[in-house]
Amino acid sequence: MDQSKQISRLHKKISKHFADFLTMPIFFKNFRDKPPAYFREYMSGEDDCALVADRASKLQTWSFSTYANAVLNEGHYPLTDLALSARCAHATVKFEEAFADAGKNGTLVIENSVFFLSLNILAGWKDEAASIGLSIYHGLDTSLLGLRHTPDHQAGTLYRHFWFLLQLYCDARSISLDTSLYSYPPDMSPYAAVLADWRTTDLDKVQGFVSAMADFHLQHARFTQHDEVAEFDTEDRMLFPHEILSYLRLREWAGLSNPSTFEHPLMHHPMARMPSTVPLPKPETPLLDAVIEKFRTEFPGSFEG
Repeated sequence: MDQSKQISRLHKKISKHFADFLTMPIFFKNFRDKPPAYFREYMSGEDDCALVADRASKLQTWSFSTYANAVLNEGHYPLTDLALSARCAHATVKFEEAFADAGKNGTLVIENSVFFLSLNILAGWKDEAASIGLSIYHGLDTSLLGLRHTPDHQAGTLYRHFWFLLQLYCDARSISLDTSLYSYPPDMSPYAAVLADWRTTDLDKVQGFVSAMADFHLQHARFTQHDEVAEFDTEDRMLFPHEILSYLRLREWAGLSNPSTFEHPLMHHPMARMPSTVPLPKPETPLLDAVIEKFRTEFPGSFEG
């Protein structure tokens, strides 16, 4: 398949998706208005904490959709919205982790967990990225992700990019990860080659790694039926190669150079633009901050590490 044509077709569909999403009253209500209303009710004691993670996740979706719509349909990059998306992503992970650790069935969708990690890496927030990475790492053995070998499911085999980003994070942080303990893909191409030499100083090799990962991304960026799964089958990720951008950012953090331009057409798409002038300024989120502080009194030790 002609990759440029595939990108063009996806671009048209995804651009329409985000434009429609931000103007449909039901989404406006559920993703923009309901979360802060619920947070205020929680703060006043009118509601409990059961929905804090869900509401933070909805705000993450709304703010990222605002960012993507601006990039795709308006031609500019509102990094404040990207930063707010990263902030809400971090909160979502830590809320769910607290529920999981307390035996209250906290859980993350596997592919969302590393998407949230990527958002914080791309924002340039090292502490928050490290915090999410540790949550994912520990969550392999709890209800947060629950990917230990089990006859009940093989969920860990579905998403190669999940393991790529987690192993990349662990290697960058010198954390030992024994993948033999977990449900793990039988084939990790193209990521296995990248993981084996991600610190290379050979920029031609980095160029080849990026092209191979971009090929894989496009091959698995498609709309699926209800009972089908593809690595990048949601509109927010089809043309947003967050796993590749995170790889490049982690190389930057390791003091390594990256190519100034890339050959693959996916890396020329507007959503593949690396956020610059990082770390991004932290957004002001007084209501969410207050919710977190109250939550921490109910779940001591949460939002640490």
